[in-house]
Amino acid sequence: MKNVSIFVMILLISIGLSAGCMKADHKESADVPNSVPLQPAEHFVYQNLMNEKGWIQTNLKDHPAYLSESLGLWMEFLLSKKDASHFQEQYQHLAESFLMKNNLITWKIEDNIPAKSNALIDDLRIMLCLDQAAALWNHNEYAQTARQIGAALKKHNMNNGVFTDFYDSGHQAAGKDVTLSYIMPDALAVLKKNGLIDEETEQRNLNVLYHAPLKNGFLPKTYNTETGEYKYDSEVNVIDQLYAALHLKKGDEKAAAAANWVKQEFEANGKLYGRYSAETKKPAVQYESPSVYALAILFLAEQKEDTAVIKALYEKMTGFETLDPLKTHYGGYMSGNDTHSFDNLLPLLAERKLFNENIIQ
Repeated sequence: MKNVSIFVMILLISIGLSAGCMKADHKESADVPNSVPLQPAEHFVYQNLMNEKGWIQTNLKDHPAYLSESLGLWMEFLLSKKDASHFQEQYQHLAESFLMKNNLITWKIEDNIPAKSNALIDDLRIMLCLDQAAALWNHNEYAQTARQIGAALKKHNMNNGVFTDFYDSGHQAAGKDVTLSYIMPDALAVLKKNGLIDEETEQRNLNVLYHAPLKNGFLPKTYNTETGEYKYDSEVNVIDQLYAALHLKKGDEKAAAAANWVKQEFEANGKLYGRYSAETKKPAVQYESPSVYALAILFLAEQKEDTAVIKALYEKMTGFETLDPLKTHYGGYMSGNDTHSFDNLLPLLAERKLFNENIIQ
């Protein structure tokens, strides 16, 4: 047992040294001291999901794809950690590889071939990150790129004055629907601040989310910009629900209803499932997801809910994390021998928010 303990100690020191080496490569960042330890999931991203170019792959397979979703979530995390040097590296990947000629962001690069379509939520997230990073670090290039992305969204990614899910540059056509979880009020505010949309356009897009009627306590999945109709899923994806709820106004009726449902479901069953029947509100699947718990944490923290519930959700979430330093995939949220970047980056963001708000130490 003594030898095992010594081995574990040596391994932990080794992990700390490797993290320190990663930090030492970026000494120009004055915002993050080299002594700041990596979160376990952050270590996993650097060691297992990041390729030699610095791109984050979706999974551990031999031929993974690289998503704008992963890029945006990672940039959001680095911004929340005030990690200037690593953020700059990801900005270079954005500018050199993900930004298309029309200034929208390809949603996927696979076999070194960028897709010809974007995903609204990822473009908005990255644009918002760049705008915030420009203010934090007084970096004019970030602000300029944020404006270019915003102008491209205004030019290509709207239908009847409403932003839609994607623009297909191959067919030169925007989608007709917008998924409610894609509507980001903070990003719309940036578009208005930069003079790219007026107040009426901002409010029109916000109202798609804010005026969406609940059906049996659940938000719609999509809104059709041609007919003005909402579409509801018969089987509710909890990630979609929580993302949309996260963007609701703090404390309004729909946000309160969503928060109450999360708390009641978690307290009654000790878990949150991935999907529920919209009619019966019973679980439609038996699987859980660390991303669901991460979004529940982010949502309840944003709504200033009871920290005891938030901490309980955090404990549940990290129960899916590999925290044994002897394991190959230390820090990862694994599903068997594989994982998905989304299931690591969202928990990483949630954990960082709890650190930043002193909810956990």
